[in-house]
Amino acid sequence: MSEPLWTPDLDELPHARMSRFRRAAQMRVGDSFPSTVELHRWSITEPDAFWSLVWDEFTVAGEKGARSYVPSTLPEAVFFPEARINLAENLLAPWRDSDEVAVVCVGEGADDLEIRSELTGRELSRRVGSFAQALRDHGIRPGDRVGLVLPVGPDALICTLGALAVGAVVSSVSPEFGAPSVIDRLGQLEPRVLVAAPSYRWSGRSFQRGDNIAEVVAGLPSLTWVLVTSDDGGGVDPRISDAAAATCSVGLLAPQLAAGLEPEFTRLPFDHPAYVLFSSGTTGKPKCLIHRGGGVLLKHLVEVGLHADVRAGDRLLFYTTTSWMMWNWEISALAVGATLVLHDGAPTYPSAAALFDSARLAGATHLGMGARLLDHMRSEEVSLRARVGTDAPLRQVLVTGSPLSEPTALWLADELGPEVMINPISGGTDLVGVFVGGDPTRPFYAGEMAGPILGTDVDVYADAGVRAADGEAGELVCLQPFPTVPVGIWGDASGARLRATYFDTWPGIWVHGDRAVRSEHGGVAILGRSDATLNVAGVRIGTAEIYAALADHPAVVDSLAFGQEWDGDTRIVLLVMPAPGATLDAETEASIRGAIRRACSPRHVPALIIAVPDLPRTQTGKLSEVAVREAVHGREVKGLGALANPEALSAIVAAVPRG
Repeated sequence: MSEPLWTPDLDELPHARMSRFRRAAQMRVGDSFPSTVELHRWSITEPDAFWSLVWDEFTVAGEKGARSYVPSTLPEAVFFPEARINLAENLLAPWRDSDEVAVVCVGEGADDLEIRSELTGRELSRRVGSFAQALRDHGIRPGDRVGLVLPVGPDALICTLGALAVGAVVSSVSPEFGAPSVIDRLGQLEPRVLVAAPSYRWSGRSFQRGDNIAEVVAGLPSLTWVLVTSDDGGGVDPRISDAAAATCSVGLLAPQLAAGLEPEFTRLPFDHPAYVLFSSGTTGKPKCLIHRGGGVLLKHLVEVGLHADVRAGDRLLFYTTTSWMMWNWEISALAVGATLVLHDGAPTYPSAAALFDSARLAGATHLGMGARLLDHMRSEEVSLRARVGTDAPLRQVLVTGSPLSEPTALWLADELGPEVMINPISGGTDLVGVFVGGDPTRPFYAGEMAGPILGTDVDVYADAGVRAADGEAGELVCLQPFPTVPVGIWGDASGARLRATYFDTWPGIWVHGDRAVRSEHGGVAILGRSDATLNVAGVRIGTAEIYAALADHPAVVDSLAFGQEWDGDTRIVLLVMPAPGATLDAETEASIRGAIRRACSPRHVPALIIAVPDLPRTQTGKLSEVAVREAVHGREVKGLGALANPEALSAIVAAVPRG
């Protein structure tokens, strides 16, 4: 498509934070940057000057030091080597003494959405200060790990910021995950503290998780303190107390937030870990990606403050769970003085337009969600016009998780009108951030993003050192260090696993695992995954957890999961080799789905289960998920000769329905 679906308003263009930053860059270096294209080129050729300017323009709290960047090669990333900083201090800096609303929580009511709670900046800061002091009183020090099993809401926010204030490392898992999946994640970190919710709401129902949390506590022997949220003010579930037994103390979260203390912040080196996020793969337990506090802050200031144009006084609602990196991304908007709108519950309850209703109810200026949710709204013929009328403050819709299809982009632009910017972004847990995205100073074209994020040397390669031609599909790569290159993977002291994951394909180049193409407009379109990781409704899912859930299933000898393109999204198809004497009847299918749901999460449950006589493997015995995926979609199977049993593919192709 040659015509843009959205163009910047010329009257508003000078007020965009990107425009202001570009003018500041021109003044600092004495050069001219006519557009973001030239500004981006400067940001990757002069990273020291660029990141120093980001620190100054956003008034980062901390000791900056003399250097902003030390030249290095991937996977190394040396930024602000002399700095001392605290992520929570910077997120709360605009709010410490403010009586303006900092947090709005919208949740599911009896029949409709409702504003459950609001916190002023002052109230938020005091609760964070109280929780941080409670952690210190319990002996929590910098580097200790705090695990959270909480839904999106004020408790999750307060606990995250309180732990960061102390210098602890925070890791979150959404409460719908089964106990084995929670233990597989948090257990690797050996957390000292766990904060958990024994229930959560979804689609108008309350789900009790006392048994699940008791199992998690029993499976984490490193715990010394367990705190449980309670909506009714009652006591701790005895199942959880019993699980803790003699290993740790158990209490309620609410009393830990009640003191109303001014927060104290422990400033730490720029590279000190702040978050551990989990990226599931095709083998073994989920990878625990360690992210530096300073890097998260600086990169998110660029993404949220410049590319998303979130400003002081704005309100951001990005639909996410606490397991998804967009939770970490969303809360960074506090640092630019924006109010967080937290949506707790299903994104399609009580209607397909729930997120737009939530945004209107809370007065959001920015609304973000996965592309699949917009596909669903279009299929349901949702009318957005009444929800984004002239009296609504909404001025931007952010889209991520999977490519925004052209039909949905056209529908969305028509529904939103010219006043609301459409901003697709793409990145991942791996960098707890964004590689390519929109730009409030450039047009939006269907099917693509404006270009690389400032400070990231992102391109599309056809082969090692060979840049793909415009319009030619290739691998999305990053060629230079950026602040959120993971510090490492937990338990990978040598760095071998990190290098194998991102840098083994082409040494010294980050290969992201996405197929991409550069457009005629200088933008970038994401075509889908190039590896075997599943991307379902915008959530990346590793197959290893599915296989682990079925390891002891009596009806299954072996299994293989892959992502099939279906109805504008990806669905999980599970191929199983039945055990001798077993048949894949309705009862067996229900048993398989139940085992995956209990051990993993509802998102891991396959849409389709098919019995097959054999599964393709490499000569070394490894399941070849990519070969199955490509064969089912009628694409060339590269490395067919490396398969020990390529004939297995023919039976699979015949058995899988085509869309």
